[in-house]
Amino acid sequence: SFQSAAMGGVFARFPPALLVHRAGGPAGRALYVFLVAGPAPALRGGMARVVHLAVPRDESAGSLSRMYGAFRAFNPAWAETRLLLVGPGLPQLPALTQAFPAAEVQLSVFHLCKHLQQQIQRLALEGRTERLILATLSDTMCAATESRRRKMHTLLRDLVTPDLLPQLHIHWLLDEEIWAVHRERSWGESSNYFRDLEVVTQGLSQVFSAGLSLESCITSLAQHYQKCVSKSPPDAVMCSAPHPGHRAARAAPQSLPASGPPLAPLATEEHIKQSLSDICTEPAARLCLSEFAVVQKSVQLIGTREDALSIQVLEDAHRVDLKGLSSCTCHFNQVFQLPCRHILAVLNSDRKTLQPEMLSRQWQKGCGAHQAGRDSGDGLLEVLKSSWNESLDKSLVVSFLTAEISRLLTHCGEEEFEHRYRTLRELADSWIGPYVEVKL
Repeated sequence: SFQSAAMGGVFARFPPALLVHRAGGPAGRALYVFLVAGPAPALRGGMARVVHLAVPRDESAGSLSRMYGAFRAFNPAWAETRLLLVGPGLPQLPALTQAFPAAEVQLSVFHLCKHLQQQIQRLALEGRTERLILATLSDTMCAATESRRRKMHTLLRDLVTPDLLPQLHIHWLLDEEIWAVHRERSWGESSNYFRDLEVVTQGLSQVFSAGLSLESCITSLAQHYQKCVSKSPPDAVMCSAPHPGHRAARAAPQSLPASGPPLAPLATEEHIKQSLSDICTEPAARLCLSEFAVVQKSVQLIGTREDALSIQVLEDAHRVDLKGLSSCTCHFNQVFQLPCRHILAVLNSDRKTLQPEMLSRQWQKGCGAHQAGRDSGDGLLEVLKSSWNESLDKSLVVSFLTAEISRLLTHCGEEEFEHRYRTLRELADSWIGPYVEVKL
């Protein structure tokens, strides 16, 4: 088990609702992550929700009871816990209920939605059908009204063959007890909640799956937690005393081994950023870094061919030419002739960095000002090289966003248009209104 002083402090302030996440790992081991499930703590990043980490020797009832007992020993406030949120199929559930006799155990909406998403993607549905279902699921997650949940239930019942429905457990969508707490969150709160949990569970699972020894595994998880929540070394670490069936990391800071090499994806991202800074002019680097920020948060590889990759980043799919990685069908690349989010996604996926030949000469450092001005279209370079201020920044962002939204609404089918328009309609009403006559 691992728990820092910061973790204990967070749980002491937010004890009523606790989420227990289980992640499988190598050699049959499992990682248990305990997170606060109420309002987001006023700390840095989603990792601030984590209040305890544990890797039991096995998942027998006795071993898990000792693990839950270790959590209780760390946290005197456990008696105030009134709600435990768990994923489907959590092993030895009676051991959890016995450890928290005053708490109600309920299926976690986060785990429910992750289960639905994974099962839908495994059904190999027609592309348009899958996108429609996943988009509706996303809407339901962020605004869990009864009508939205019934709409999602009906959509799955109508579009998925009856023999595949049992594995989806669509009756969960209509269970009022499961959604009672979550539906009180606003759209923004729900979005932040799911984002926090996704970032935390993915990051910790990646570290855990490295396949280290049990003690080294806990140490690596502790270091990953410390790195995410603080730049200071892990000198405020508390660890449970060893007992049969449940080992612990050492408490002394000097016992922590030297940090190993960084994870490959993180190292690649830093190299890409550095290559942008080294090769591009400052305005070009600024544009590309904004594109890359989107890639880091939401890239999804949706298809491959021999000569091209199809990349979707919260938008329509675009095609990247693999010969030189200098051309993409998206508006950004066609107009600016700069590496777009789709090209940067390919670079990140292939663990490569930017090369000078991937962008036009006017954007490269060392290119003459006269040539740059002559090659740039519509005075774009002049705008980017002008004095930058907050007002201009906002104006350009609004202009580009408006043009992109208009393009996406214009070049899509009627069904997709209705879905996108309704989403914008609800966002506008919740942000500006609610007004009936808010223009989009």
